[in-house]
Amino acid sequence: MTSHSAHRLDEVDRLAIREGGLPDDLVSLIDTANSAAVERAAARLRPLLGDTVVTVLERPCEAPALGSAGNDVGRLPGRTEFEGWLTAEPRLVAGPGTGANADMELRDADGKLPGERFGNRLEPDSDTFQMDIHRVRRALNEGVTLGIRQFDRWSPALASLMDDIVAVSGADVFTKLFISAGATSVTGWHSDRQDVIALMLWGSKRFQLGDWDTPEGGPASRIILDEVLKPGDCLLFPEGHPHQAVPLGDDSGLLSIALLRRHNWISRDQMPTHLGVSEFPPSEVTYRRLLRSRLPLAAESPYLADSTQLRTRIPGGVELLGSTPDGEAAFAAAGGVFAASPDTTALLAAVHASFPVTLGEVSLSGDPEAAAQQTRSLVEMGLVITTP
Repeated sequence: MTSHSAHRLDEVDRLAIREGGLPDDLVSLIDTANSAAVERAAARLRPLLGDTVVTVLERPCEAPALGSAGNDVGRLPGRTEFEGWLTAEPRLVAGPGTGANADMELRDADGKLPGERFGNRLEPDSDTFQMDIHRVRRALNEGVTLGIRQFDRWSPALASLMDDIVAVSGADVFTKLFISAGATSVTGWHSDRQDVIALMLWGSKRFQLGDWDTPEGGPASRIILDEVLKPGDCLLFPEGHPHQAVPLGDDSGLLSIALLRRHNWISRDQMPTHLGVSEFPPSEVTYRRLLRSRLPLAAESPYLADSTQLRTRIPGGVELLGSTPDGEAAFAAAGGVFAASPDTTALLAAVHASFPVTLGEVSLSGDPEAAAQQTRSLVEMGLVITTP
């Protein structure tokens, strides 16, 4: 174990953590980093989110209204990226036995549609299909809607955006990309069991919110909001609010971003096992620390040059716990307890405060080789990622 490495602590090591014993400037840096991370995330989100925020309802969203600062949608994925993803490899299509594990589902007003209508089955009894883009386009034009679950996991631009939303809202996110080209809603009036951000990526869609008494399936007795969302437009509305999204006949991609907080999982009697837990997080603070980046870890530690861009995988923040018997800083982050030298911990805080930032910009000690070793250790622990 070198002085520049970060490592996860086991239960025995955790019992040996001493309160205090850490430099005051490190404590101050961690506090500043967590505040700065949220401020930076909000600043990055403002050009993309907040054009239409529902603020006059009886039950406002818990997520903050980010305000409006124009529509900078240049870095968001569009139809071309979606089609590249769709045809790159066989996809699991929702049907009997696949459920929420499926990559995607196709449906019309009568419900889900079989995958063989839109692609070639990978094996005789498989639910996985190699999608035929020509058949998919034709189906979309005929009123079929394609829903892709967790598209942000395959899109670096959306993964970065989701990190920022997590940092600002303190919620886990579940995304679903709806692609349609018809003129009929296939979901009709319904409500969701969590706050939702609807972000238009391309095309346009009419979004309506009814009053609170709207029955499931509608129609609404009173429309309280009726907006046509265009690329970059965003609608933030609270859990349980009746709504429907209606295609307008053009080719469109609408990203639904569900904001899942601790109480949402408890109300469903579901465990957020994807966050690495076997029991409900005891508090919102603990839950926030479990939240992680949407980008996959690199297969092996990258070569780190001064120009390498770094980003933390810990939207929930870092909490200093004290010092270990050998003088390392112990901290909680991303659902685990870790220890590292004060210099390595300071570098992690610097990345967290300024993401994305280059390695050269966070070489706090002035020793590039030591900074590269510290960063490589943080990458191996899953606390920092490199970005293209």
